[in-house]
Amino acid sequence: MKISIHLVDDQQLVRDGLAALLSMSEHVTVCGQDSGGDAFLQRFQQGEVEAHVILLDMRMPEGDGLSVLRGLQQAQNNGQSVPACLVLTTFDDAELMADALHAGARGYWLKDTSLEVLVQAIERVANGELALQPELTLKALSKQRSDATDTIVLNDAETALLSLMAEGLSNRDIAARIFKAEGTVRNQVSALLAKLEVSNRTQAIAKGLQNGWVSL
Repeated sequence: MKISIHLVDDQQLVRDGLAALLSMSEHVTVCGQDSGGDAFLQRFQQGEVEAHVILLDMRMPEGDGLSVLRGLQQAQNNGQSVPACLVLTTFDDAELMADALHAGARGYWLKDTSLEVLVQAIERVANGELALQPELTLKALSKQRSDATDTIVLNDAETALLSLMAEGLSNRDIAARIFKAEGTVRNQVSALLAKLEVSNRTQAIAKGLQNGWVSL
């Protein structure tokens, strides 16, 4: 089954170009478009978004990317099923990338990427993994580490658990990997999220990347 994509970008030319480019792939299909975050969130609230993955620009005049991410995060916290978000932007900005990850983005890529690489990133995000552009990630981590004031210290078991989470493994997969009950892993993940003072796995992984506890 093809991965369905919804495009959110304020430039019509960009949306048309992405739609044409993605139509060349056998793995994905574009099922919707919006010119801003406000329009997308309204469509989502009306139950009209059926995509698996949102390709999301960050800086748009009528509802930016962060507002979309936060809106979806709130909906998820309220028990709604939400699509995964892959940021696709022109802004090579470490702080913006960190903000996007903390707000729930599953990936962050620049618009100059190739179709093959973009589709691979979409597939990773659709499978629940993180998809971050390597060179951009290194730049972001370098800046974040230099600015870091985090005093949290993880033990070896917590670091290993966070690394498995960064691989995109579910609680069940982690349990099978480390030979523990799924309920035990679930409790350990919850305890780790509380220790890191984050509300979900994406934020935990982002914090791990920023502090050098894990790598992708």
